[in-house]
Amino acid sequence: MRDKIKLIRRGRLTTAVNLWLKTVTSLLRLRRVAFAPLLALVSLVPASPAVSAVGRGNLSGAAIASAAPADLWPEFGQDPLHSSVSSDTAISTSTVSGLGKRWSAPLSSDLNRAPSPVVAYSGKLGKTVVYAVTFGGMVSAFDAATGKPVWKRSVGANVEASPAVYNGTVYIADLDGRLNALNAATGAVHCTFTLPVIAPATTRGQIVSSPVVGDIDGTGATVFIGDAGFHVTGTPDDSNNGGHFWAITGVGNTAGGCREKWVYDNWLKKGANGTQTGVWDEPALAQNSRHGWEVVFGTSNPDQSVYALNAVNGSRLWRYHTLQNGPDEDIAAGPTIGAPGANGFADGVVYIDGKDGVEYAFDLLTGKKIWQFILGPGTDQAHGVSEAALSGDNLVVCYDKSVFALNATTGAVIWDVTEGGLIQASPAVSGPPGDQVVFVGDVKGTEHVLNLQNGAQAFAAVTAGYLQASAAVANGMLYFINGGTVYAYAPS
Repeated sequence: MRDKIKLIRRGRLTTAVNLWLKTVTSLLRLRRVAFAPLLALVSLVPASPAVSAVGRGNLSGAAIASAAPADLWPEFGQDPLHSSVSSDTAISTSTVSGLGKRWSAPLSSDLNRAPSPVVAYSGKLGKTVVYAVTFGGMVSAFDAATGKPVWKRSVGANVEASPAVYNGTVYIADLDGRLNALNAATGAVHCTFTLPVIAPATTRGQIVSSPVVGDIDGTGATVFIGDAGFHVTGTPDDSNNGGHFWAITGVGNTAGGCREKWVYDNWLKKGANGTQTGVWDEPALAQNSRHGWEVVFGTSNPDQSVYALNAVNGSRLWRYHTLQNGPDEDIAAGPTIGAPGANGFADGVVYIDGKDGVEYAFDLLTGKKIWQFILGPGTDQAHGVSEAALSGDNLVVCYDKSVFALNATTGAVIWDVTEGGLIQASPAVSGPPGDQVVFVGDVKGTEHVLNLQNGAQAFAAVTAGYLQASAAVANGMLYFINGGTVYAYAPS
């Protein structure tokens, strides 16, 4: 730094700027910027090739520059494709035995229903932040390194969906049918979108689905989210008012923030009274082999199908109706997408499972089934709600109490293990190739850490409560929520 200042003072401005740009570019390639003051000059650097255009949105150069250090765990499933693989390699089979609690922080007395946390870098704050929300709707931001509170705000309604952070905005959906856009640095409300009531429904739908965000047409952020309709407790139907799938403009979109872009509800099966079927799972967003943007998700009973829609206009690209072994077998787990060209599949692959007990692999472009694997018997219980993680040719998926590692190309079993409790959380992967670990929690309160190579348990963090939220791995740390508390673990 002192050398660069001397050069500038001596009038060698060109040389100083060149040295400065080289320094910033090198830090961006490391994807973890350690010094906050450098961020002020990041806008001078062209778009980094480390940020892939596939599945991450068509960002401007300035947006990519600010997003590079934020590529931590900013949404459910880590990225729009839901790979659930951390770019941070600090926690691996080589270091996991030294994991210890770095900090913990209370969220609320609402012990067992907090959604999964997300982790993103805030340029305005100059630090990495953990965002967590309780079922009661209290949103909290914590310093990711220390656990010190940054801000707290209530969204005024019950929440089951995880947040998503995109370009300095936190998007949170609630069971009152609202999408809230908050300033990621302060918690201030940018705007709110309230789902309209669409006949024959008589009330707006409940949002359980976690949002995915991207720029798919150059206009700025678009938020994709589904609603499950309105469920009346004690009735036999999943939904008394059918649900929908939405594209909503985000903060900074040229059309204005929090506005309806399009809505889809052309489900092929809506039940005898025509008011059933909605969306429970988290959508995934990716570009297919023809460079078209697709948003992929599953529907609930009685339609229980996988849909791929054109993300720009909402038209249907393909649909696949899954097996029906019982009366209520939703597609309750979100899709995981292998990008075009990965593992030898030119079109890309959609991996998804549900309560029918089957893991499917579909061609991303056409919807043609590539393979299927039986995870277990179909059920109307919450045994097929865990989204898969994809690391290279390893697909990790959970069903009931079991964790499976499948060959992503063929569907063949690599290994499977059974844990002590029901698994509702989705797995997460961390570590360098050949040295990776899998994180997955069970409802008995244990966060298991398994060796990805053979399934052997490498570590376990035992906590009190009903653990159903998925973990996030970022900033060299493991973050998860259980029993009304957010935990941060790191190697010693």
